[in-house]
Amino acid sequence: MKRKLLATILCASMALATLAGCGGNTQTASTDAPAAETKTEEAAPAATDEAAPATTESNLEGEIHYAYWHGAMTPYLEECKANFEAANPGVTIVLEETSWDEYWTKLETAASGGAIADVFHLNGPNIGKYAEAGVAMPIDDLVANSSLDLSNYPQALIDLYTVDGKFYGIPMDYDTIGLWYNKEIFDAAGMEYPNENWTWDDLADAAKKLTDSSKGIYGIAAGYEAQGGFYNTIPMFGGYVISDDKTKSGFSLKETRDGIKCWVDLMEAGYSPSQESLTENPASQQFMAGKLAMLTAGDWNAAEFSGDEEFKNKCDCTYLPTVNGKRVSVIHGKANCISASTQYPETAWAWCEYLAGPEANEALGKCGAAIPSHKDYSALYFERFPEFNMAVYADEAQNMSYPYPTSKTAAEWDNLIWTELIEVFSLNKSLDDACDTIAEQMDALLASE
Repeated sequence: MKRKLLATILCASMALATLAGCGGNTQTASTDAPAAETKTEEAAPAATDEAAPATTESNLEGEIHYAYWHGAMTPYLEECKANFEAANPGVTIVLEETSWDEYWTKLETAASGGAIADVFHLNGPNIGKYAEAGVAMPIDDLVANSSLDLSNYPQALIDLYTVDGKFYGIPMDYDTIGLWYNKEIFDAAGMEYPNENWTWDDLADAAKKLTDSSKGIYGIAAGYEAQGGFYNTIPMFGGYVISDDKTKSGFSLKETRDGIKCWVDLMEAGYSPSQESLTENPASQQFMAGKLAMLTAGDWNAAEFSGDEEFKNKCDCTYLPTVNGKRVSVIHGKANCISASTQYPETAWAWCEYLAGPEANEALGKCGAAIPSHKDYSALYFERFPEFNMAVYADEAQNMSYPYPTSKTAAEWDNLIWTELIEVFSLNKSLDDACDTIAEQMDALLASE
């Protein structure tokens, strides 16, 4: 059975490029996919009860190959490699960086040939497939016999990397979704900035008022976005993408369709650039060009916006608006997983444990490549962007996050969702027709699991 499942890995659609990454999303460097906030996060402590790095008396040995896709993490990982090897003279860590576009092909080929890296990154849409195929090792016992405390991580991420009751990956970082706004456009219109009390009706009303076709300015980007868009509003409206037991699609439900319709309504009203425009020129670029008043996007945009000296003081972020008093942010983030076929399971675990410890988390937070998923260190990332209200993202992660929807056939049904709904957002197909097709075909895929 496992051989058959492993074979399906090679047949999975490369629609994975549309899935959450780093943490999760094609916009991310997260998802490259795939959460909530603590408004007054404290600075990271000097030490916690987490696993400390191995000492020089270590008897660990072996060459551990570590596969990852997020190039911005390379300097950070090189630092971790040097520290870990210095503490463990018998160990060599081989960093295997691959671009996001090539990562999944390389990983699938390695898995089918039995030559997968000892430790490798996985995201939510792929964890079920690699766990079921026996490629990734369950680590429940390893965690239980260590000093790692999983309560230090957003529960939604722990749930994301738990498959059939077994835990497969330690979350490394995360991303959630907030509402970014251009203060200059709001000021010119004499309107108050978005705030945590906003409802979806407030957002839609502001989008209408801020749209000025004579200046080429739109109120909001409302095109096709899963992680950055309707994956957040679907649960707010009371629907779901996939049931909790992962046996049924939610696309036959009115509530699920309402969570998509709220975006399509903005497109049809002309308050957003067209889908064609957003495909040719990403929403973040149009936002920075002063053509968009609002943008729902992840924390990963902070580095891009902050890097533009002229633009960074023109924008800020806040919470997503509520729907019927409910606020949800989808959370995603990559995890470190261990190969079930590694020749050095003890050493591979020690490397994972080190990356989950205080030294590595502090380094990750300070380098700015991603938000550490360990709650004691995420503030270090936010401190890099004092001009923005980044605490929103931490509060969402801890208090209102919703796991990125996934299952063992996620690659297939994610591609199905994109194929159908991109036509809806392009205003070429009715939402009901698209959702009928998704519901029928997605249910069939889930039944095959």
